[in-house]
Amino acid sequence: MGVQKGRKPAALFLNVLAVLSLAVLVYLAWHTDFRQIGLHLAALPRGLVLFLLALQVVTQLALNYQWFRLCRTLGLQASFGELLLVNAYGTVVDAANPGEKVGGEVARVLQLHSLLGFSANQAASLVAIQKSLSLAALVILSGLAVLVLGDSLPPLASPGLRLVVLAVLAALAAIVAWVLLGTERLNSRVQRLKSEGKPAVWLKRWMAGLARDTAAIGRRPGEWGLQLLLSLGIWTLFPLKLWLLTAQHASLNPLFLFAATFAAYFAAMIPLLPGGLGTFEAVMGGMLVASGLTWEEALAISLVFRFVTFWFVVLGSALLIAGGKMIQLTRERVHER
Repeated sequence: MGVQKGRKPAALFLNVLAVLSLAVLVYLAWHTDFRQIGLHLAALPRGLVLFLLALQVVTQLALNYQWFRLCRTLGLQASFGELLLVNAYGTVVDAANPGEKVGGEVARVLQLHSLLGFSANQAASLVAIQKSLSLAALVILSGLAVLVLGDSLPPLASPGLRLVVLAVLAALAAIVAWVLLGTERLNSRVQRLKSEGKPAVWLKRWMAGLARDTAAIGRRPGEWGLQLLLSLGIWTLFPLKLWLLTAQHASLNPLFLFAATFAAYFAAMIPLLPGGLGTFEAVMGGMLVASGLTWEEALAISLVFRFVTFWFVVLGSALLIAGGKMIQLTRERVHER
């Protein structure tokens, strides 16, 4: 039997990979002592959990400030609170959509257009710039972790595999740098496309807007550097939270925790399960086990870390959206009177 008509091989491969991932997760769950996990979770100091939640709020506010600063730099009118709401929609969609960082970005573009009145090109350009900065920081930190740790990372014990990983990271870094810093040349090539169909017309308009926006950022001395530092700082807060959690069980190399954090995030970006569910915990848990923790300790840490950095944010975002809807309905009723 061949591949069904209309079903792309890549999509079929991802479906098979999703089934295999589910099978692995079921196997791990079957051999996990959940009573021990419960004991590890109960032993966590409440003060530590509250501090981690507060640190995550700081992370989200710093991320929102980056969006706010980009809007000001590009001359786009948006308040800090409005951008919080836009990002809340993106976070909720991320949680429900396979392939984190894909559906959420589309939701952000739509909300920037509908809530703030940005044109589709402006919204798409803003999202592309912010995500490129975030990806650049993630690639830099991941590359540093691989370079510094070397063969101390069990999954990367092979020099050949480390070289492949570094090559992939270098290629990603080059693409991001080209998109952000070489936009004018990229735009020139796009504008020379002979096609006049709707997709080509939209691409030309979007590239022209992206080139204009990156040039506007470049005209402000040090702005690119500040934006990259913001992204690096935001990403660094994530392994810091993991270090605070693992310190309850063992003293682990902070650089190893950097690698574990970013490896889990990269794995969660593969569109297998909604919000990277299970994939993130399995990868992070596996790396923590390789560092000497028991599987139950590693899984308990991964679950708390994932709750603080993702599901807590999803819950807060849902409440923020609900609050926004209630305020909107209240205003409409007042106007009707």
